[in-house]
Amino acid sequence: MGKKFVDKDTGLVITYHLPQQHDAKYIVVVVDRGKTVEINHFGTLKESKRIFEEIASDYRDRPSKINSSGRLDVSIWKWTENRYEKIDFH
Repeated sequence: MGKKFVDKDTGLVITYHLPQQHDAKYIVVVVDRGKTVEINHFGTLKESKRIFEEIASDYRDRPSKINSSGRLDVSIWKWTENRYEKIDFH
């Protein structure tokens, strides 16, 4: 599953796991002024919606209005048979 590395300078153990396509059934993508600034991987739509709402709150906006600014685009994508497809849940 995850890999562990020890930072030689600090001695801290670094653990991470990069989700594979079959692991991440949903992703939440944040695009700010045309640049992808954040991609979050999730196993359920419920988790994805929760993070979507948290991101909207971080930008001081309501989830239903977050994409109307023209500056920010936050979207949820679902893994299908061979690719991610953008979904609209509002």
